[in-house]
Amino acid sequence: MMTSSYPLPLPVLRLKLRAFFIMCKPKVNLLIVFTAMIGMVLGVDGMPPLPLFLAATLGIVCVAGSAAAVNCVIEQAIDARMARTHWRPLPRGEVGTLETLVAATLLGGGGLAVLHWFVNALTAWLTLATFFGYAVIYTAILKPATPMNIVIGGASGAMPPVLGWAAMTGEVTA
Repeated sequence: MMTSSYPLPLPVLRLKLRAFFIMCKPKVNLLIVFTAMIGMVLGVDGMPPLPLFLAATLGIVCVAGSAAAVNCVIEQAIDARMARTHWRPLPRGEVGTLETLVAATLLGGGGLAVLHWFVNALTAWLTLATFFGYAVIYTAILKPATPMNIVIGGASGAMPPVLGWAAMTGEVTA
């Protein structure tokens, strides 16, 4: 007789959460969020309002982490063959594809909800477009198709300061 593995025992849940955290690429996303914070500071005279600053930061952190995890799902076969990435949780079997997609959806959806409800709709939409540009256009379409992917995909990498600006001002200006 087969028994269900859910709910997960606490040590297994900790390992899965750690694996998901690693797939969110915290070191890379720290730079993304830092540049978004710079955009927030530049968007206002003086210091940004703390509740708005924190909500925007949290929302961007969540969506950026979600995009990184989706990137790991798309590239898991390639990651398994590369010396630089073979240690990642998906190629090692520490977490499954479906689990990762569910967690990424919840994290990204939560981040977008925070941006929409507590920041503004423009920032939420721009962040969604950035997610789509990185996870779908850059990772899934351009990366396997052309070495020029980095030039076109660079637009997603340039968006965080714009997201920060939009979070504070509610607009994107020249």
